Amino acid sequence: MRTHVLIVGPSYRGLAFDQREQVRENLRVRLEEQGIRFVEYCWVWDEQDRCLLLVGTYEDPEQATYWMEALRSMGFDLCLRTHLPGEDAEEDRTHDPADRDSE
Repeated sequence: MRTHVLIVGPSYRGLAFDQREQVRENLRVRLEEQGIRFVEYCWVWDEQDRCLLLVGTYEDPEQATYWMEALRSMGFDLCLRTHLPGEDAEEDRTHDPADRDSE
């Protein structure tokens, strides 16, 4: 089972798109101030309308410990997830229904 490490940012509740983008930009700037830059920023939807940024995925949760400790020492709040929205849809796309006809 995969473990996803996410930085938890402020709430988006009641914010317009531009304001939400500013929340994401502020989090990117905080990371860059710590010398961290990602090639791609994967923002995750949260049922509580919080800004979540995926910062790592690990097969073994033990492997995430050092990264999590480092991020916490920089002042970031974190959460762990074993499932992300849309993962099932992603798996469905890897199996082309046309392939079933040839089986």
